[in-house]
Amino acid sequence: MIFKGDFHIHTCLSPCADITMVPGTVASALEKVGTEWVAITDHNSCGNVKVFEKVLNLRGIKVMPGIEVQTIEEVHVLVYLKSAKVAMDFSNEIREHLPDIENDPERFGYQLFVNKNDEFIGMENVMLSASTDLTINDLWHMVKRYNGLFVYAHVDRMFGVVKQLGFIPDNPPFDAVEAIGNVNVNSTILRSSDAHSLSQIEKAKMRVKADSRTFDEFRKALMRKDMWKF
Repeated sequence: MIFKGDFHIHTCLSPCADITMVPGTVASALEKVGTEWVAITDHNSCGNVKVFEKVLNLRGIKVMPGIEVQTIEEVHVLVYLKSAKVAMDFSNEIREHLPDIENDPERFGYQLFVNKNDEFIGMENVMLSASTDLTINDLWHMVKRYNGLFVYAHVDRMFGVVKQLGFIPDNPPFDAVEAIGNVNVNSTILRSSDAHSLSQIEKAKMRVKADSRTFDEFRKALMRKDMWKF
């Protein structure tokens, strides 16, 4: 089967995302453009993954748990994980590597937890826009401990590995890269919306050949390069 996917979407938990990025409105926006398979990838936290999974699944949209981690080199890495439970365990460990700095929502943006009814139920006080103390290599080892996928985010934009380091390191080995333009890598290249607001949710750029919309099938498609831009 061929599925239309967008594997980099933020929620109202990300400080740079709009507070309208709540489950119901995101589901409606995805339905409007026909996207069937997404990854929820907030900055340095998986705190809204479970509720988005629940709501979007009811609307026929499958969610793959994810997170966008900022390393000590200020490189953004997308991490995809097998389940919401694994994602929360990973998220809790990431939190231990964030500096103990309280977020100022008026300066850096609100970091909001939400329920299935689109009601705000709490606020993350630790600044999620900060870098962790993990190097790229440290993060890779952590991701592999959780049997996750390590994907360099928007490599050709700010906080992308090429913009930050000037090149894509061969080691540690990455599972894929996300890019806007063309990059010379021997791996799958993901094209995503990186949506931080409803207006940025657009028709999915990726087509994925898979038997079903699961983490294991996503991994297989990534390794076989059974993904292509549309």
